[in-house]
Amino acid sequence: MVSRVRFGIIGTGGIANTHAAALAGLADDAELVACCDVAPERVAAFSERWGVRGQFDSARAMLDAGGLDVVCVCTPHPLHAEPLVLAAERGIHGVVEKPLTSTLEDADRVLEASTKHGTLLTVMAQRRWFPAAQRIRQAIDSGSLGPSLLLGESVCEMWRDAAYYARDAWRGRWDTEGGGVLMNQAPHNIDFLLWYMGPPREIFGYWGNLNHPFVEIEDNAVAVIRFASGGLGILKGTVSMRPERRIHGVTLVGDSGATVSLDCWQVQDAGRRVATGPWDVGSNDVWTLADGSEQRPIVHQEAVAYGSGGLPNFHAHQLRDVIGAIRESRPPAVTGVDGRRVVAVIQGVYESGRTGRPVTLTD
Repeated sequence: MVSRVRFGIIGTGGIANTHAAALAGLADDAELVACCDVAPERVAAFSERWGVRGQFDSARAMLDAGGLDVVCVCTPHPLHAEPLVLAAERGIHGVVEKPLTSTLEDADRVLEASTKHGTLLTVMAQRRWFPAAQRIRQAIDSGSLGPSLLLGESVCEMWRDAAYYARDAWRGRWDTEGGGVLMNQAPHNIDFLLWYMGPPREIFGYWGNLNHPFVEIEDNAVAVIRFASGGLGILKGTVSMRPERRIHGVTLVGDSGATVSLDCWQVQDAGRRVATGPWDVGSNDVWTLADGSEQRPIVHQEAVAYGSGGLPNFHAHQLRDVIGAIRESRPPAVTGVDGRRVVAVIQGVYESGRTGRPVTLTD
């Protein structure tokens, strides 16, 4: 029997519990053996909850102790790069919460370290494993939307109040969060757009803080994108929509005239099978394939009933892929380059908004 892959978690705040629950659901193949946090009481509580033997007060100390195959970085966005580089230098693979980093300079530094030391690098984009998201990928690959995609629309439609930003000291500031709706909420729907439409090549955008005066960062942003394929894109992000609508979504138009959508809807606590389960599900509310294909959409109730299937959440689906990639010596389904493209879009909108000019994007 192949030994279990040994994981450590860096940063034991809220999202770390989702990673821990995912690893618990993969117990035949994965083992959570260490965790670290700068807050002693937080790492102690986390360790007790999840039965983690190794407790540390810094990423460097945890990595230097050895005995790890993979680290999951769950720190605030501007703090993603350093532990990923440290891990790569020690031959330890890296999993990081979205976005990859808060700057392109950091993204390139992480990619360089991963390439130099031959380590795997993946960014959490767990919603790609929604059945409705997979169904769209299959429709594109089969040609059911036509030879190419003409237009892609990506939206994030959420509400965030003052209590949300007060929950953690790092929220709401450029230096500790790295940005607002684009940096924190929208990376998932940006990832959807790029996964389906391909590499972006130029972007023009606007952003601003329009009704959250108690924070520094942007609460609304819009942009238009030109892709390497020649297709065009629209990006919208807001945390000013109450009640929330599609918390993440994409709509795609193929040159056959076919149109499909991926629509992510929040699941209230009472509707979740387990507390660490997915807090949203994906459906295909628009599904008009022009070729008579028998592929069918995933409807909302079907998505709710499925939840995350036999695993505790969709993080577990992606971490299972990471384990497979390590054992099979193959790239993960979501690569570091994928993560860098999302950062390039985010930073491209920021730069365009500051300068009033379109921004060229490169891999």
